[in-house]
Amino acid sequence: MKSRYSLPLGKPFGIKVSVHWTFSLLIAWIVIISAARGLETPQILMHILFVLALFVCVVLHELGHSLAAIRLGGEVSSITLLPIGGMAHMSKMPEKPRDEFIVSAAGPLVNVIIAALLWIYLATVQRPDIEAMEFQAITTQNFVLMLMAANIFIVAFNLIPAFPMDGGRLFRSALSMKLSRLKATRIAKDIGQVFAVLFIIAGLFLNPFLVIIGFFILLGAKGEYEMIKYQEILRNTTVKDIVKTDFAEIDSESTLGEAAEKLVHISDNGFVIKSDGEFAGILTKNDLINGLSVHGKDTPVKDVMLDEVEKVSTETPLFEVYQDMQRKRKYLMPVFDDNEFKGVLDLENLHEFFLIRKATT
Repeated sequence: MKSRYSLPLGKPFGIKVSVHWTFSLLIAWIVIISAARGLETPQILMHILFVLALFVCVVLHELGHSLAAIRLGGEVSSITLLPIGGMAHMSKMPEKPRDEFIVSAAGPLVNVIIAALLWIYLATVQRPDIEAMEFQAITTQNFVLMLMAANIFIVAFNLIPAFPMDGGRLFRSALSMKLSRLKATRIAKDIGQVFAVLFIIAGLFLNPFLVIIGFFILLGAKGEYEMIKYQEILRNTTVKDIVKTDFAEIDSESTLGEAAEKLVHISDNGFVIKSDGEFAGILTKNDLINGLSVHGKDTPVKDVMLDEVEKVSTETPLFEVYQDMQRKRKYLMPVFDDNEFKGVLDLENLHEFFLIRKATT
């Protein structure tokens, strides 16, 4: 998720945590449903407080995954809260079946611990009379009990053996101990899609929200399989295997109008900008078009180009760069070897390289 769509909440353990703007839709939905049921303002506020408490548990769940991944050599950039739950953005995920099992289990384990602590509180401090409780709405009397039940539900739901839930990754990691990672992912994907269809059918008769979950599982399972397929096919390849040395270039003193005239004659995703014969930056097609609309055709290229663009080494694993380019929507990246400019990495060429490798392996 792009940061401009999210509100930053902090950086626990150095991991950026933010809430996506669509989370406000969930709060609005709770208010509307609660008001339609005739609940008064204090009761509506209690429901909102419960959802916020539940999402604190979701953040802790994702931190469990993230800290386990970091401990095992993974890299986590951020956690984003969505209406359907949390999402940890891992730029590098441990691949060994045992490590993946530990990382996948860490999240639900956090919820088990939370539920256990809440149970201890109920048993030793609050000691509620459950038989006398009402569960038509969230109240101060049933708040802790409902939060404990919600954490138990999170554990049960996440252990369904379907991507992108933790159960799907646990199942895949167990299969990977005997099968290849790609074959294990395909089996887990197929089982996940069966669950997705069951959720969609059940949702048509019981609750429309189950339909949304079903489609979420369906897309998540397919996306996971496609990612692993890319990973397997691009294994043991680095940027130097595909670096593009024949690229479109233009001088930094040229105008955007001149660049636009050249644009129609190139197949690249943009230009390499040179100054006195040396690499100076990148000008993508999108930046060129935006620059023309905002600044006009007489503006020098150097005023619009990306001069502090992220660079990649020739020895970087190709799949690692592919993930980064896909996630950040980078279409062109400069490639360097010991501070010497070697060429560019074009996302379209990377896709073509993948298709060729797929057809020949």
